[in-house]
Amino acid sequence: MSLQEQYIFWRLTSYFLIEEGYRLIHLHEKKQELWLDNPTQKKRPVIRIQMKELSWSSVVERDIEHVMRVCEDLRKQMGRLKLPLINIYITPFKPVGNISEWFDQPLQSENEKISLNNILIDSENATDQLKQMETELGIPANTFEVPTELDESSITNERSVVINYITTKVSDEQVQARKEKPYVTYILLAIQIAVFLIMTFTGGTSSNTFNLVRWGAKFNPLIYAGEWWRFITPMFIHIGLLHLLMNSVVLYIIGPMAEKLYGKWRYALIYFLSGITGVVASFVFNINVATGASTAIFGIFGALLYLVVLKPHIYAKSLGISIAGLVVVNLVVDLFSQGIDLAGHIGGLVGGFLVAGALSMPHQYFHWRRILYGASAILLTAFFLWFGFDKGKHPYDPQNANAVAGAFIQNEDYETAQKILQQLQVSGSADGLTFTNLAVIATIEENNQEAANFAREAIAQENFNPHAHFLLARSYEMQGDIEAALREATIAVEQQNTETYAQYKKYLESKIQIR
Repeated sequence: MSLQEQYIFWRLTSYFLIEEGYRLIHLHEKKQELWLDNPTQKKRPVIRIQMKELSWSSVVERDIEHVMRVCEDLRKQMGRLKLPLINIYITPFKPVGNISEWFDQPLQSENEKISLNNILIDSENATDQLKQMETELGIPANTFEVPTELDESSITNERSVVINYITTKVSDEQVQARKEKPYVTYILLAIQIAVFLIMTFTGGTSSNTFNLVRWGAKFNPLIYAGEWWRFITPMFIHIGLLHLLMNSVVLYIIGPMAEKLYGKWRYALIYFLSGITGVVASFVFNINVATGASTAIFGIFGALLYLVVLKPHIYAKSLGISIAGLVVVNLVVDLFSQGIDLAGHIGGLVGGFLVAGALSMPHQYFHWRRILYGASAILLTAFFLWFGFDKGKHPYDPQNANAVAGAFIQNEDYETAQKILQQLQVSGSADGLTFTNLAVIATIEENNQEAANFAREAIAQENFNPHAHFLLARSYEMQGDIEAALREATIAVEQQNTETYAQYKKYLESKIQIR
């Protein structure tokens, strides 16, 4: 190629990169071909520039067919519905044969998704063709004016401008990436550590069920009762120091990687939303108290796995193998461990994958699949919420709920205890212990008739219930029926001869003797 063709090739490249903010997506110096796109101005067309001898019209035809195929692949990768392309040929001479059908008007692909505008710049007509291109593309006049005198140094200078610009751009991006600290990960770690310390030093341990529920652990009866915020708070609460350390170490390892790849706000959204989807899954499939950042951490796993789907040629061998290995190992451990919330982990993993698909990575072209991912995440979450709340209308094992309600009664939080117990009533899950606990609260609040009703129901559910008989005796006494109170107190002692029941029976007997 002559100096003129080389100069035009590098001058066009320099202008589109530096002046219009295009980025290089492909460069093949041996074939003297490059592709550019503009991520900041998506309405601008993709540009392909090639310096090539187009001797015959048949050569042009074959190359245009090739470009159409490449454009269709590129359109799919970019996720664009339509893709306009400016295809610039720089050649020493005009091809032999009729080429008007390719250069006189834009071409359309068969599916009408590719618009191809071919521009020919040959040595004989270069000046006029460059001016016409400036007009068609809205480029300032004389931008591509070719100097009358050209030498090797002119070409070297133009090429150096392009290479230096690309090198500097990449270097600046790398420096900026190194400077950026994973502050979101640090903040998340700080929050969960702070919550653990506050829970520990404000009474009770972080492994105590009452303390966990009091601070916002996932507990289905209270969610049924309207405490929806328990879908969010569990991801910041941990059951003991070992649980906190394990989750903190994993988050410290994978968090910065995900934060760098997705950017801070996307990463934060993935963490919180996948954490919520994990808690929702736990809400549906796990009746027990559940806490921990692992739902959100599995969401980060899911987001990293999404990258393997999005860009397998980049992440499949490196990121894909290591993250898939971590996920498999953690899920296998879950299967063979007691007390692990497997449903929450899988829910977080799936949620993270779908949320990442909806948000995608920074600087990616919009693709309709993002709507599909987002809609899937919303619909699945909505379905599981409906399913979970519907389960709360049907009977379930009340043992865990009764124990938690009892802990709240012991800690004098009668309002929360009553919420739990009333929900058991609504779902038809209440048993003898449920009504006994309700009778305790009514007795403390001096609702004697209500206490009697609850105690009778407790006895009807389970006749061997010394505490219910004791509470019924108390309610009879407060209503002035000492004989009925003594009868119930006697049954309580017969069923369980404790000092409390025995002394109360003697007290009632003494009252009858006085009378």
